[in-house]
Amino acid sequence: MSPAATQSPADAQRAILDAADGLFYRRGIGGVAMSDVRDRSATSMRRLYTLYPSKHDLVTGWLQDRHDRWMRWFTGAVDRHVAAGSDGLMATLDALEEWVTGPDYRGCAFINSIAEAAEITDGHRAVIAAHKRDLIEHLTTLALRDRPNAPVWLAPSVGVVLDGTIVQCAIFESTAPLAAAREALQHLLDSLPS
Repeated sequence: MSPAATQSPADAQRAILDAADGLFYRRGIGGVAMSDVRDRSATSMRRLYTLYPSKHDLVTGWLQDRHDRWMRWFTGAVDRHVAAGSDGLMATLDALEEWVTGPDYRGCAFINSIAEAAEITDGHRAVIAAHKRDLIEHLTTLALRDRPNAPVWLAPSVGVVLDGTIVQCAIFESTAPLAAAREALQHLLDSLPS
């Protein structure tokens, strides 16, 4: 009996989502066929299509899973930097530095996906928008924790700084944008009324 035949549905789903994550993130949605995901996940095509009846369904599942895992990583990384004495909002850039200096960094999977207009649906766009809203909600929590009177525009502004940093680090294949982002964010925070 093949290993694919003995996988539980939960194990097969995890293997498929892990395979999709690696493939979609490196090659883009359009550069990946369902057979690529089958091969990478070591699941059968039947199991793959049972769990995800179409590539669109798989992309939706991948985006939701990527959101959950990335947010869990990001909030944990920020919390570690805050525990070490960093300001909550400045710690977001410390967390990004961990990510962008990793060997497999290719930018934001959500921004990369939205650029593939021919490959995504309105449902995918909704998942991507929800990811960015959740990020801003977390930034709002960080802002209010350290600055109870933070203006409502602060967290969305920090979100723009983070997204710009993520994109520029990928485009330039450099961490130099992090220094510019730190300076910009520090000026923004220093400009707030005390």
